[in-house]
Amino acid sequence: MKTIGFIGLGSMGRPMAGNVLKAGYALRVHDIVADPVAALVAAGAESRRSPKEVATDAEAVITMLPDSPDVEAVLLGPDGVAHGARPGAIVIDMSTIDPAVTRKLGEALKARGLRFVDAPVGRTSVHAEAGTLYIMVGGEPADVAAVEPLLRTMGSDVVHCGGVGSGITMKVVNNYLSCASSVLTAECLVLGIKAGLRLETMLQVLTNTAAKTAHLEMTYPAKAFKGDFTPGFAVDLAHKDLGIGLRLGAEQRVPLAMGAAARELYSAARARGKGRLDYTGIVTLLEEMAGVEVRRR
Repeated sequence: MKTIGFIGLGSMGRPMAGNVLKAGYALRVHDIVADPVAALVAAGAESRRSPKEVATDAEAVITMLPDSPDVEAVLLGPDGVAHGARPGAIVIDMSTIDPAVTRKLGEALKARGLRFVDAPVGRTSVHAEAGTLYIMVGGEPADVAAVEPLLRTMGSDVVHCGGVGSGITMKVVNNYLSCASSVLTAECLVLGIKAGLRLETMLQVLTNTAAKTAHLEMTYPAKAFKGDFTPGFAVDLAHKDLGIGLRLGAEQRVPLAMGAAARELYSAARARGKGRLDYTGIVTLLEEMAGVEVRRR
């Protein structure tokens, strides 16, 4: 596998595509925004005018797009990947979308003689730059084996979760827990500060009991405690991903009360113009209500 197409060059997709290029693959790219395309072309990629053109001579095509309708349009639309890809080419969707849509896309591409793997990613844009993403993969074993060397140019961990759709299902479950627990973390910290506790005292205790979460040791120290809310993973995306998780819960008849409550707080944050903050920025909503700040001084 030598020639790769990459469609969707946002805050995650651009560095991911850059790492594919650095690994020595010939790269064809497309995005509706010109700047990341120009940056990759300057590094050695080729720009193509449409998803169809990206796929024309590629052995594998990667998509990294915002939501289900975007992926459907890029893969199956009139100028989509399915109309340009050669038979036997592999489509790798690394977006976070509805698992039902993923399965539908897999069937549609299979009917056109194409192979399909879903491979959404965990971790942040910092890890995308470093090539240390956590990649959850769904697909036929032979297809997963074929694309694993390519995936490892973007991620340090690649886990085969099962058949088509299982990678994105795992990602939805992962993000459900991460996004909901970020809200609970914010609530606890704001409560403690409001009640007179020091942040350092809370961290000493909470990281040494069953209350310990990765947010207390990773995401909040890296972002919220510094007052840095530039998005590694935005409130808008947390809101979207919790919505996908809640739809999955409804399909499976599993009650998801905590996630529903958390999503409403993200809704409130978005209503106050906080949608582009990092998802740890949910703490600012609670800080404003309580009249305190959770920061390291």
